[in-house]
Amino acid sequence: MSHDNQTNESNTGSHSNRTIDTLSRRDVLKSTVAAGAFATGIGTGVVGTAGAAVIPTPPLHVDGNLIRDPDGATVSLRGVNIADPKRINVTSQARGKTAEQVVTMLTDTSQNWHSRAIRIPVQPVDIGEHPPGEGPSPVAFTQSQLESYLTDHLDPLIEHCLARGAYAIVDYHRHRDIQWTNTSLHDEVELFWDTVAPRYADQPHVMYELYNEPQEPGMWGDPTQKSNWADVWRDWKSTAQPWVDLIRSQAPDNLVLIGSPSWTQSPEGALVEPFDGSNLAYTYHVYPGHQVSQSSCHCWDDATVNGEGVAQVYEEYPLFVTEFGWQEGAGRWIGGTDTFGSAFLGWLEQSDAIHWTAWVGDPVWLPAMFDMPFTDISWEDNIGNPYEEDVPTECPNLPCEWSVLSGDGQMGDDIKNTLNSLRNDNPPTVPYDEQLPPVPSGLTVDGVTEVTVDISWSAVTDNGDAGLSHYNITLDGTKRTEAPKGTTSTTISELTADTTYTIGVSAVDRARNESSTVTAQATTDVFEDSTAPSVPANLSSPSNTYRSVTISWDASTDAGDAETAGLGHYNVYMDGTKETEIEAGTTEAILTGLDSDTTYEFGVSAVDRAGNESTQSTLSVTTDLAGAGPDDLLINDFDGSPAWPTSNDLGNWTGSGGFESIGVTDGTLRIDYNASGWYGTKVAQDISNYSALRMKVVGDNGGEHRDIQLSFGGIQQMLPQVTDNTIETTPTIVSVDLEAAGVDRASPGQLDLQFYNGGNSAIEIEELWLEQS
Repeated sequence: MSHDNQTNESNTGSHSNRTIDTLSRRDVLKSTVAAGAFATGIGTGVVGTAGAAVIPTPPLHVDGNLIRDPDGATVSLRGVNIADPKRINVTSQARGKTAEQVVTMLTDTSQNWHSRAIRIPVQPVDIGEHPPGEGPSPVAFTQSQLESYLTDHLDPLIEHCLARGAYAIVDYHRHRDIQWTNTSLHDEVELFWDTVAPRYADQPHVMYELYNEPQEPGMWGDPTQKSNWADVWRDWKSTAQPWVDLIRSQAPDNLVLIGSPSWTQSPEGALVEPFDGSNLAYTYHVYPGHQVSQSSCHCWDDATVNGEGVAQVYEEYPLFVTEFGWQEGAGRWIGGTDTFGSAFLGWLEQSDAIHWTAWVGDPVWLPAMFDMPFTDISWEDNIGNPYEEDVPTECPNLPCEWSVLSGDGQMGDDIKNTLNSLRNDNPPTVPYDEQLPPVPSGLTVDGVTEVTVDISWSAVTDNGDAGLSHYNITLDGTKRTEAPKGTTSTTISELTADTTYTIGVSAVDRARNESSTVTAQATTDVFEDSTAPSVPANLSSPSNTYRSVTISWDASTDAGDAETAGLGHYNVYMDGTKETEIEAGTTEAILTGLDSDTTYEFGVSAVDRAGNESTQSTLSVTTDLAGAGPDDLLINDFDGSPAWPTSNDLGNWTGSGGFESIGVTDGTLRIDYNASGWYGTKVAQDISNYSALRMKVVGDNGGEHRDIQLSFGGIQQMLPQVTDNTIETTPTIVSVDLEAAGVDRASPGQLDLQFYNGGNSAIEIEELWLEQS
């Protein structure tokens, strides 16, 4: 939730007075390391002193729910948001600072500013020079406009953050008017990250925030408790996972921060189904106006409160609270006092897995942390268009001082004091270093067997500030293992006999800089073994579902001719076709993606390391009848949570009338009818991503499908008119193709089963769900 201020004036102008850092980051860093502090200002417009760099900024990585540096030390990141850097620079003569000068101030340790992270909102509004205060239709900018924005505004600021000892969060700052399901938005997001991700991929201090605030469809409840909210999260993941993949393909190591539907208030969706990829974290935005922030609640861990809490997601994954703030009288959502601020700052510090950047280090955007004592005008920059209209000149000689807003209802002093008091808490321990170690030399293959190779090499000395960490050992170009510094030999094991390998060794320093690779070739010996292992015994299926089968077996033994051979792996077959290999120490496999109520023949053979394969042990297994899977939309399984008829599993209304009797026993809804009665359950959401209505049901007499009329999404048809499935005296699945039946999937409304067309019997419904397309 970004908050430009409101005004009755329109003020714009050029950015001819903006100041850009003219020093290279390498020069600044070298002088910083040598002197321990910045002796002079950065850039021609900065006057006075600027304190030492806040922290070193080595590459970081995700380890469980923590952020760690290359030495494995836990790192805590805290800092401040700024306004869009182009907006700042274009209006600098009225604001009083350029974007670089704002960062200089927020990292000035001599003034007790210790911002370890600067979040940089990059707005489509400003890239494409649209009037502020609106969400322009995608695609909101051209490739040329984006390139100009990066060259003129973001590139210098990224360099400046590095020079100032602060991590930079590049935030794709969409937050108004456009639903995240908008198909044109996908093109805009891809254009942005396809350009930005590779641009800073080699900058270890840069992180990428995928999408600031996805709006609707929202998540207004706890997705770990309600399947309808879980489905919104899964739809969001389906939409945004390609964006994550795009970034990761071009920036393999930079941290990626991921928001959530409903204005990034529901990171707990990750507990339902995390995004795929490495070095991922989740973001959270909250303000005083939200229900969880009320003084009677302060329950930011409780996701059941309108979906606004986090459900302790930080116990599993890193959580970046990239927006929070307060200012008395600032408006419905952001207006608040230190009652909120003090409590929330305390909540933020309960776990090393929580990181934060306060919104916003600016005197114009709200909630503001500063004011501008150099001017009395009430100039603000979100009404009108600063790219087409005049911006007043209130600060002719940049920079002009900003004053920290303080006192109850103002957050500036609280954020500054908190950053200062925590300045020594969990900093990175590894120096910034971009110098590559030397290439190892003298790689020699010292010994070869059928399955191992011994190698040795000459030690290297790292000349950079970080120091040597380890050596990477590669096999045919893929990393196989590491050898610690001080070690110059190792054994590569678990190889295949009679195979030629290219072995490589590279040196890696503590800042993760890696040298080029020295290589050598080795060919393993041939096994003299023609005896197959024993056949796996006692093949069984300890469990199965409607989509999977688990099989297990007793371990095989290998009594081949060569003592060094031994068991290699097991081959697992399904209906005569090899499906997978299982390592020798494991005697169980799970086969997934199967059809329900279907019989398969599974086979398992043992293979030794000489390639000899035993005959197969076989077993026939029939999968269960179907039930709702993890990607399906469960309407009701009648398991007592919620207790029928309070609501269905979607959290919606359910009811009935006119039956002989109706009720739930042992997870099954039993309906006794005599040519009367209706059962209704509401499906109040778009179900366009679901192809079939499915019901697991059994009848007392069989043939009860002829008595039931389905009313759903604008249709009213007897079951035999919309399905070929029948109700039997044993459990069966009745399935209705929604599109073929003419169901309005965008607005289905209430699902009714009506029994007014004759018949006297009873049915039992075990589960009712919608199957994903």
